[in-house]
Amino acid sequence: MIKVISAILILVSFTASIYYLFVGLIKPETLLVYKGAKIPNKGVQLWALVLGGSGVLLLFPPTFKLATILMILNSLFTITCLIIIRDWKGAFFEFLFLQIPVFLLWAEYPLSIIGKF
Repeated sequence: MIKVISAILILVSFTASIYYLFVGLIKPETLLVYKGAKIPNKGVQLWALVLGGSGVLLLFPPTFKLATILMILNSLFTITCLIIIRDWKGAFFEFLFLQIPVFLLWAEYPLSIIGKF
């Protein structure tokens, strides 16, 4: 059951990462969290590349742990930006979303047969 939940969360995380990759690259000014924390548009675009890259790395067993660590760092960075702009409710919800990569790191790659290669 944990493997099924893990596989679903990987797909959700991958989809969200790719979405924020395109939004961050095409319209970085729409990500108000980072703009309020005084992060320049180029920084938001670079961060979007890191987040999109971690979403793609999440799909491959050898880079799975690296991807989850990058996603945890992304959540911590976003929580920090939300605290800077004093959006406590947003920081709380981002803290809840932080639990997804933490769970994935704990549960490991869902297809253990593929993970051995």
